[in-house]
Amino acid sequence: MRALFREYSNTLQDGLYVFVAKIGLFDSSHEALTNDFKKVLIKAKTFKETI
Repeated sequence: MRALFREYSNTLQDGLYVFVAKIGLFDSSHEALTNDFKKVLIKAKTFKETI
């Protein structure tokens, strides 16, 4: 999850971000985690521009 945040950090609005990982995270594929991560950030309207 830290790597995903670093990947998208340049495209996010300034602010404080707190992510909480749950046990089910380890059962998810990287692709599913990436898709869910992006969905949450889009829904929260945190991107500087639309991806």
